[in-house]
Amino acid sequence: MRESLKVDLTRDISLPVSKVNVYMLLLLLSCGTVAYIINIYGPAFEPLFLALIFGIIAGNLQNDEVKKRMSEKSLSVLLPLGITLYGLNINIPYLGEFDPKVVLSTLLVASAIFVSIIWLSKIFKLSRQLSLLLACGSTICGVSAIAIVSPLLKPKKEEFSAAIIIITAVGLTGAIIYPSVAHFTGISPEDYAVLTGATLHQTGIVKISSHFFGVENEALAVKGIRIAMIALVALVLSVLYSESRFYVPWYIVSFLAVALFATTYLPSEIVMTLRPVATIVFSTTLAAIGYTVNLRKVQRVGIKPLLVSYGGWVAGVAVFAVLLWSGAI
Repeated sequence: MRESLKVDLTRDISLPVSKVNVYMLLLLLSCGTVAYIINIYGPAFEPLFLALIFGIIAGNLQNDEVKKRMSEKSLSVLLPLGITLYGLNINIPYLGEFDPKVVLSTLLVASAIFVSIIWLSKIFKLSRQLSLLLACGSTICGVSAIAIVSPLLKPKKEEFSAAIIIITAVGLTGAIIYPSVAHFTGISPEDYAVLTGATLHQTGIVKISSHFFGVENEALAVKGIRIAMIALVALVLSVLYSESRFYVPWYIVSFLAVALFATTYLPSEIVMTLRPVATIVFSTTLAAIGYTVNLRKVQRVGIKPLLVSYGGWVAGVAVFAVLLWSGAI
């Protein structure tokens, strides 16, 4: 039987208060909070990724079916709430502020990554759900993109977890390699900012890698172009993969509304104050998902998805190199 990441958001979501409920809530909240604190001191460690890993470890150590069922039930509340609040972390950039060449180059690189992963997934015969998770995570904003589109795609839980682990591994590889490549190629700081912002997967990894040239702000601005793509991708996937055609789930609408409102109307001071809460809630959601995952099933996903993700990343870097050498950037 296919054990998919599917949450029924139409059923009664009231949770009876008991010691098990309180225990699970505190455990999951602790995973999310600790993950966020670690991210503060080490930006390369994505809090959503860490929370998922902490949840997987806790779930596999305890192996309590009653608590796992309680964790699954809590997702009916945590998942829509986490996705909605995470809109505070999405900054929709004004593209008029960018050099048109940078915008076009970033979109071309992102498109190359997406298409390459979909193509390689067909060659390696990956499932549609897993291939789209890898493609969205690699093209847009890493773990957060995977977590947002997963309720729409309904992948297996092990596919969801494997995609997050794989995306993080590939991104960290780039962060390790890029400074050495930049040193030997003599790339300019401005072009290096585009390279990291357009090809690395997660915001924290972009920040760490771009610190080599002191171009964090420039790289994060380029990354913002890709992050903004989550709005379009979420809408498209909602229409294509919803159980009722042309139906967009309410939590996707609320996520987009929060992102737009926070970017357009909400003072930056308030946004910065609320973002930690949003991140902790979404991290707690990832911990709840991880708690229900069987680690052995994650291992069975195999090495093929990792090869596909590396292939997509290499394709994106290759397109960037062609654009740079041709003078398009």
